[in-house]
Amino acid sequence: MQFSYLIIDRSSDTALLKEKLGIFESFVEAGHAETPEEGLNKILELRPQLVFLSVEESDVNPFAIVSEIGEYLNDLPTFIAVSTTTTLSYEAFQRGVSGYLLKPIDINLLRKCLFRYQKKQPPSPSKKISIKSQGDYHFISAEKIVYLKADNNTTDFYLENGKVITAYKTLKFYENLLPDNFFRIHHSYVINCDYVSRINLGRSDCYLSNNKIILPFSRTYKCNIDKIIGKIAQ
Repeated sequence: MQFSYLIIDRSSDTALLKEKLGIFESFVEAGHAETPEEGLNKILELRPQLVFLSVEESDVNPFAIVSEIGEYLNDLPTFIAVSTTTTLSYEAFQRGVSGYLLKPIDINLLRKCLFRYQKKQPPSPSKKISIKSQGDYHFISAEKIVYLKADNNTTDFYLENGKVITAYKTLKFYENLLPDNFFRIHHSYVINCDYVSRINLGRSDCYLSNNKIILPFSRTYKCNIDKIIGKIAQ
């Protein structure tokens, strides 16, 4: 599952924040604004899920945008305040801000902040996955994907119609985007359990699409095999 973010900050700290956010593949930049007014317009245009809002004591009503956005949207973004001091932290939470980070951003605190946000999000329903392959964008329904195979830093998508699409991102990246009927069974494979037709525990093999495809599973991911068995047995 991916989450989009917008940064509202006119300072030079923006580049560093973007660099650190780039470590987290599930979080994708929607845009950047230098002023709250520009930020408001970009929120309405781009509809990011997260907004990193730079606030300082010298700002005039630094949290005005948090309440103002409610005049236009029902589905509000989550605001995370970013500041050089803790002075405004109490007011930030009173105004509905969900997180407060100090500059320069500590990567460990940023990680906790993002994971806390991610944990609160409801599981995503089956949806289309965007796959960029050699300049083309393929939009594939998750239910049409039989399995994914890692190939160095690329990922091959094997579809129910027999087609194979190569995407230039890692298997781990796509693993985080897929709904909960996908399980990693091997360092190189993520499978859609809706296509599982047989599991041989003795041989450590998983059969897909009426036994037409046989993939190995490893001990490392044996717990996921148990989950698949339990899920199908229900």
